[in-house]
Amino acid sequence: MAGQDWEDVRRLMSDFQRVQQGNTAQRLSERNCIEIVSNLVKLKLLDVVYTTDGKEYITPQQLVREIREEMFVNGGRVNVVDIAQALNVDLSHVETAAKDLMKTDSSLQFVLGQLISADYVTSLADEINEKLQEKGVVDISDMTVVFDLPADFILGVVGSNLGTRIHGQRDLSNPRVLLTDWLIARHRAILRGALNASSRPVSVQSLVKEHSLNERLTSVVVEELISLGEISGILSGKGSKDKSTFIPHIYTTAQTAWIEAFLKSNSYIPYNAVKKLDIGDPKQFLKNRYSVGDEYLFLETCILSKTALDRVEGGLEDVAASGTWTEIGGLFPAGVDDQDVAEVIETLLTTKKIKDIRLVQDIFVVAEKMVEESKKLFDTCIETIAEEDAKKQSSMMPSVPSGASKKAQADDDEDLLPSSKKDRKGKRQTGKGATKSAGKGKRDEEDDSGASVPEFLTVPALVVELQKANEDAPFELLEAIARAIQADLVESHRRVLKVKVELIAASSAGDRKSTHKAVQEQISATIWLMRMFAKGIEHFSAETDKKQLAKLLLRNVGAEVLNPLLFFLMEDLGLALPERTDLTPEARTKLVAKLPEPPRAAFEKTNTGAAGDNIDTFEDSLQSLLDSESIGMPIRKADKKKETQICQEHRQQLLQGIRSATDIPTALRLCCLSLFLKKTAVPLEAPGKFVPQILAIVKPDLKPEQAAVLEQARDMMQDGGQSPDDIRAVILKLADLA
Repeated sequence: MAGQDWEDVRRLMSDFQRVQQGNTAQRLSERNCIEIVSNLVKLKLLDVVYTTDGKEYITPQQLVREIREEMFVNGGRVNVVDIAQALNVDLSHVETAAKDLMKTDSSLQFVLGQLISADYVTSLADEINEKLQEKGVVDISDMTVVFDLPADFILGVVGSNLGTRIHGQRDLSNPRVLLTDWLIARHRAILRGALNASSRPVSVQSLVKEHSLNERLTSVVVEELISLGEISGILSGKGSKDKSTFIPHIYTTAQTAWIEAFLKSNSYIPYNAVKKLDIGDPKQFLKNRYSVGDEYLFLETCILSKTALDRVEGGLEDVAASGTWTEIGGLFPAGVDDQDVAEVIETLLTTKKIKDIRLVQDIFVVAEKMVEESKKLFDTCIETIAEEDAKKQSSMMPSVPSGASKKAQADDDEDLLPSSKKDRKGKRQTGKGATKSAGKGKRDEEDDSGASVPEFLTVPALVVELQKANEDAPFELLEAIARAIQADLVESHRRVLKVKVELIAASSAGDRKSTHKAVQEQISATIWLMRMFAKGIEHFSAETDKKQLAKLLLRNVGAEVLNPLLFFLMEDLGLALPERTDLTPEARTKLVAKLPEPPRAAFEKTNTGAAGDNIDTFEDSLQSLLDSESIGMPIRKADKKKETQICQEHRQQLLQGIRSATDIPTALRLCCLSLFLKKTAVPLEAPGKFVPQILAIVKPDLKPEQAAVLEQARDMMQDGGQSPDDIRAVILKLADLA
């Protein structure tokens, strides 16, 4: 509004006031004034703010002036609610006026419904400084309670005035805490002197109590003095005020020297010995001191040096090489806990790949060769007793004629033998778990295996025999070995008994019709060989290896048995025969589909079994097929002489194959199969990828020079690049070894 306009307004105001003070006839009444103001407001010529009771009004400009006056009266800080009550104006009008005021005056701030001026901020900084100088330390959280202002606002005031109006500095560990320079200097001087004079660990809490120090500042100053090199040592337990302790460097040096001396003389150190040196977490202390790796092995109760570990490893290798046993406690330094001893042995057996030994009862280590030799002690006994049992069982069998009824006799034979499924539950376990059951009686053995154990194969009976061969071995070790080999011996007895029963039964069976004889003999010979191969497969411990070998065996046997049998049946039924006799599985399946029922269903089941990996399933379905009315061709029983003849012929074929081989992989595979046959008395058919598994079975019985020939062949096979003369020389060595 221009200056002339304001002059006109002032003149009119003066005239209006003079008229109102004059006589009644010329003066406006209160009602007239209200109407005039209302009309001016409606015409938007005048802007006013009414009081809460509606009896008074005030212009916005006057409201702003009133707010300024209230702020001045209250020292630069006033709540808008208090202004609204004092001026009898609605709170919304006051807040609007306050915001307008802040737009024109940037020094004002609106904090939690309060208007705060720059003067108040200055006085607030002065008050904070007074409290800081009085106490030496001030926490912003305490100031928020004292001044009833948010922490962020007070932090802003501190930040803008620190070093000017507020004389101090922030705590580095907590920016919300202010400290005076003299307080920090006092703490530094006291702590520097006290800690430099200490020769043993000192808790921070004791320093605080003894010298009346600030607890939080004490830890910070100690860390600062350590980082600046003014005191020599470390501060442990920083996260806990009660456990925070300063450890002088001289004390740490003495600890380290003692630990080094103990390790050097004993090759190990227990954690409880380190804990006695006032080290709260000895294991972590040693890990920080010595890296976890090749130099030291961290165990449950101690650490073991590489020197001691090498001695233990060498002792285990000696046991494996000599095929004997030893107590593991004698391999370790005196004082190492039994639990740690067992842990080290298990670690070496797994990570160091020390083979051919096992841990027994966490006390002994015994060579696998000794365990295998223990089994062999009972071979003659098993053979003799099985022969006697077979004769007794055969004498109780009814005489059964040849032909389709022969299946019933075979079923009776099976009933007289222990259940193979039950026996398989007693598979041998190795290592720590195999000996946990030591001390159980005969009744427990029978419950665990699910079938009764022959009297001569009970654990007490086995221990008696083992003591005769190992007079110096402790009873606990022999008992553990007896339990480890018992399941295998029971299974061996069952197999031998089964073979002898079958041989006796086979010798009493009549011949079939002459027209079936050729096919029957061919099939029987193949089944004999399959069973012998199956026995060879049982010497493998891994189930995956057994399944792969069984699948390979069934694929070959399926062609040699089912193809001639299918041709025989098709010819008997008058069906057209194919031109090729070497049928593939797919071609055989198509021909089987042309057979009439019921032989087709039986043949399809057997054909499916030949494509699987379960020898028992295949043999059962084949037996059902051969015993059916359509064929009536039971499998002939193989006698011992025939089996021996088959083994001899098979071995001659292997030897001939080795001599005629032109490459080392072929010669090595055939040599391994020949050695397997020589050791187990049963043949085996396996591809080259199973050579390592076969070597693991036959090596324990080989002399060192014989094993060296096999290792030489394996090395040459892996390296390659040898001359034909060198290859031929190794092949001849393998032929001689086989």
